Amino acid sequence: MNGKQRIAEQSRQWLWKAFLELLTEREFDKITIAEIAQRAQLDRRTFYRSFKNKECLIKWYFKKMLAQYHQVLYQQPQPLSVEAGLRLFLNFWLVRKDTVRLLINNHLSFYFLDIWTKEAIENYHIFDETWRTHGTPVEITYLEIFITGGLWQIINVWLAKEQPEEPQRIIEIFVKSLNKLALTVTENQNHEKSE
Repeated sequence: MNGKQRIAEQSRQWLWKAFLELLTEREFDKITIAEIAQRAQLDRRTFYRSFKNKECLIKWYFKKMLAQYHQVLYQQPQPLSVEAGLRLFLNFWLVRKDTVRLLINNHLSFYFLDIWTKEAIENYHIFDETWRTHGTPVEITYLEIFITGGLWQIINVWLAKEQPEEPQRIIEIFVKSLNKLALTVTENQNHEKSE
């Protein structure tokens, strides 16, 4: 990264920090780009050099977090078990809980799901689990989308709490719930076959 890129990145960081400060004071819709730039002690043109609008600022944050998460993810021994992957994912977001909670409480966390769904599907290959290798490509894709959406909804409920449970407890609940779901589906299939 050259000097000009470093300055641009620092400006984006200042704009993000200013945006979060403003978000603690008032609703997203009431925050203007001029206010964000002013709070960051930057010119409004500086905002527009990096972002088209406030939504793009939020997406920038989530893309940055996703890049950091992938750095951590790919430093892990491969392949990962589902439990190790869940623990890594939950711990990553737990460290960022104050920012994520602020975005959740302002109904802005959905921006992440759109970005993450595409990238998660591309990265599920690092998990050496049978759900990833058995089934048609369409079945596997839908299962990956189901898991991705479910995990992000868990984050939204979990980190919205003032005192979120420990990651291991969330893993236990998630795995137990998936097992119950699988058992119910199997029981229903068996019941339908016997009729």
